[in-house]
Amino acid sequence: MKRQFKYNIMQEIKDRWSPRAFSPEKIPEEDLQAIMEAASYAPSCFNEQPWRFLLASEDKELEIMHSLLTEKNYRWAKNAPVLILVIAHRYFAYNNKENRWHQFDSGTAWGYLSLEAQKRGFITHGMGGFRRKKTRETLNISEDYEIIAVIAVGKMGNKEDLEDEFKKEESPNTRRPLEDSAWKLEHFLEK
Repeated sequence: MKRQFKYNIMQEIKDRWSPRAFSPEKIPEEDLQAIMEAASYAPSCFNEQPWRFLLASEDKELEIMHSLLTEKNYRWAKNAPVLILVIAHRYFAYNNKENRWHQFDSGTAWGYLSLEAQKRGFITHGMGGFRRKKTRETLNISEDYEIIAVIAVGKMGNKEDLEDEFKKEESPNTRRPLEDSAWKLEHFLEK
């Protein structure tokens, strides 16, 4: 089923989805840095900017990242020329108290990243399927940081190169009706 848009929203939002068919073609460094700069301008609580993006684009770096993915995600993500590990600092810098919004803010930065990538002709696919404990140990990540997700970034590849299991899912997903996600406050005030 094709996506249906009721309103005139940003084209990058309309076009963005999470393909698995990646071309191994390298991303120019200028594009990669621009994508990261877009993420850096996401809003955050107290302007804390808790996100950190650990970029892997060289063969040795990608090999390490591949070893951290689940077997299923590795089978398609191995072709992506860039893998990014998203981590977030758990504490506010100004008072060292817990920042309860660190994941929310980091998710916003990922959204900015994905839209800038889309604008530049690249695809992105966020993943939760990776080994967190092994990631922390392998990369010596402090407990002060939450390990959140891995993002694959690259050019669209050929769907036919995917394993059959992934081919059937290689299209934009639909969304539930807006009224099932955006509720009026009065809905909660009714007795």
